[in-house]
Amino acid sequence: MNENSPKKSPAPPLPMGKVMAQGSTIGVQAGCISVVLVLLALGGGLLLDQVLNTKPLFVLGLLLLSIPVSLYAMVRSVLAASQSMRESSGSETPHKEDGSGEQAH
Repeated sequence: MNENSPKKSPAPPLPMGKVMAQGSTIGVQAGCISVVLVLLALGGGLLLDQVLNTKPLFVLGLLLLSIPVSLYAMVRSVLAASQSMRESSGSETPHKEDGSGEQAH
């Protein structure tokens, strides 16, 4: 191929504002998951303690159990969202770097 022939330039990167918005959305989603799980554990513990007449037992147990569960849910959520973000940004900027479509002369 001729050295002077124009090559396709890579697509411009995403605007910084869009990247920041996507990142903050992922953070807010992960935080909400954690809060919801802790509140469910608190509500369930209070309800079980009231029904079974065991004052702090279920509240403490479910709250302690909700910590690793919420961490796991947060990590899964962030990984899934970042994978989705990577795939969507890859589909917006298609480009071929291997040059398999070109013929050598």
